[in-house]
Amino acid sequence: MSIAFENEIHQPYLAPASDAIAANCQKERIRAALGLRSDRLPRLNEETLSRYYDYLSANLSLPFAAYYPEPKNSQEVREFHCEVLELIDPAEYLGDALDGIFCKVRKGTYEENSPLIDLHLPLDDPNFQLIEDYWYWFWNWR
Repeated sequence: MSIAFENEIHQPYLAPASDAIAANCQKERIRAALGLRSDRLPRLNEETLSRYYDYLSANLSLPFAAYYPEPKNSQEVREFHCEVLELIDPAEYLGDALDGIFCKVRKGTYEENSPLIDLHLPLDDPNFQLIEDYWYWFWNWR
C-alpha cells in the first residue's frame, strides 16, 4: 500500500508491543469511521461499505495523486502516476465486497473508474492514513 524504494525511505523498526498499539489505534480509527462503539470491527457488507464511503467522502482531500499499479522504480513513478478526482457512491456504481469503493481517476488524458483499493499513495500524502485504514478493513473483514 505504500510507496518506498530500496534505500530511499528509512523507517525505524517497531517492536512487537508498538505493532500491537498501532493496530489498536488503526482499529479505533476504523470503528470511528464506521460510527461504531463496539470493540469488534464489522464485516464488509452494503451498509458498512456505504458508511465508509460517507466517511471517506467527508475526509479525503480531493483531488490527490496516487499510483496504479504500485511503482517499483523511479521511471514507474512517472508512468503509473494518476490523479484521484472523486469517489463514486457504491450504492450507485459497482461497489461490492469484491472491489469495494470505486473512484474516478485521470491517467494522462484518460479518465477511468478504478477500485480505490488498487491505488497506492506515498507515505507522506495527507490521505495516506485514511486509505491505509480503509485498505486494512477491506482486506481483513470481507
